[in-house]
Amino acid sequence: MQRRGVDAEQVMEEVNRAVAAPDTLLADFWSRKGAQAPNLAFIYPPYSKTLLVNLDLVSRNWEIEPEFELGSRRRAVGGLVISFKRLTRSLLRWYINPIVHQVRKFNMLVTRTLHDLANNLDELSQRVERLERHEDRLADLSERVERLEGDGKGPS
Repeated sequence: MQRRGVDAEQVMEEVNRAVAAPDTLLADFWSRKGAQAPNLAFIYPPYSKTLLVNLDLVSRNWEIEPEFELGSRRRAVGGLVISFKRLTRSLLRWYINPIVHQVRKFNMLVTRTLHDLANNLDELSQRVERLERHEDRLADLSERVERLEGDGKGPS
């Protein structure tokens, strides 16, 4: 079944371009909107810029809820406004919910992928640490062999 309005090749080109140059991904996004990138320093204090903290934030916020509480600040006609919003929501539910479902599915897959990458990074870090320990031990052994050969006690 072919979907209308989505060019998979074009999307994949954009993804590949973004992966090849990750520094430009947000810059391109914000430049298209014509707005400045917001300062998010208040969300990310200096001590929380770790992978685990960011993964925790992603894990807590990946799900999008289409049904949020409706309200109105208008005192006189507030009830009427809320009723109109409920009616509008119920009439558009057939259109909005599939889109929200797609976004939630994408967010879930991205979150899962980020966790997989974090696990792979941990595993690789542990392997690098083990290799560095072996490298240090190998350097010590090479130094001992050189000393033994230098003393004339080693094999000729």
